Amino acid sequence: MSRSRFTQAGLLIVTAITAFLVGCHTSPVIDRSPTLATVNGERITEADYRDYVRARDLQQLPLPHNAQSHKIILNELINRVILAQAARKAGLQRLPAVHVALKEDRENILARAMLKHFLATHRITHAALETLYRQELLHAPHEEYEARHILVATRAKALAILKKLHDGIRFSVLAHRYSLDSSSADQGGALGWFNAADVLPSFYRALETMHTGEISPAPIKTRFGWHIIQLLGKRPYTPPSFAAVETRLYRSLEQQEVDNMMATMRRKAAIHYLAVS
Repeated sequence: MSRSRFTQAGLLIVTAITAFLVGCHTSPVIDRSPTLATVNGERITEADYRDYVRARDLQQLPLPHNAQSHKIILNELINRVILAQAARKAGLQRLPAVHVALKEDRENILARAMLKHFLATHRITHAALETLYRQELLHAPHEEYEARHILVATRAKALAILKKLHDGIRFSVLAHRYSLDSSSADQGGALGWFNAADVLPSFYRALETMHTGEISPAPIKTRFGWHIIQLLGKRPYTPPSFAAVETRLYRSLEQQEVDNMMATMRRKAAIHYLAVS
């Protein structure tokens, strides 16, 4: 076998094992799907095949759905089983590194199964989503702003740039030359339209006191540095429709449910932190 062919074969094996670890079948139900092949009496099923293909497609370009691809993938599965059987026969599962990896994989699979089971039995209702939407509307900002800014590291630098602005140098020129915010500097410091949820509180509070066209009389401090802001426009804030944010609301409530479950389980668990020397 040439070196290139050996390397290619090795990569296929590594990919197969990686895909197996990512895509292990987590269902506690006995696999009653059709058997596609057996290796020394061990079944490879249609469910194994589907799980493997899903994981494989995340690792590399998907193969076309045809008989040849089916044969390639099935042979990868057969190779995986042969390797796993040989490893067990050689006692490699007792090697410390392999033992730890298997333990981690088992815990990951069980943890995913528990989360899947929990979410399947704690469905988010439409009424709960609508309640959260109404709560968000109550706290929605009344206005949104269009602005541009120049971000620098020190107050002294910001004051120097303010002086240049008062001397008549264009804001966009100074933003392009000095601003540390590379994403907006090339646009003359333009930030587009935003509301209170999109920026830091001190930045937003400064805008609330400004008039359209005005440049902040003093630099504004945030955790990113010092900002010189120019307010370009303001308008009433129009909140998104329920349909536009339904998926985000669902994920938010789902995460809350998981967080609450974990908090309850941690309270009931006997957890002891041991000092590490």
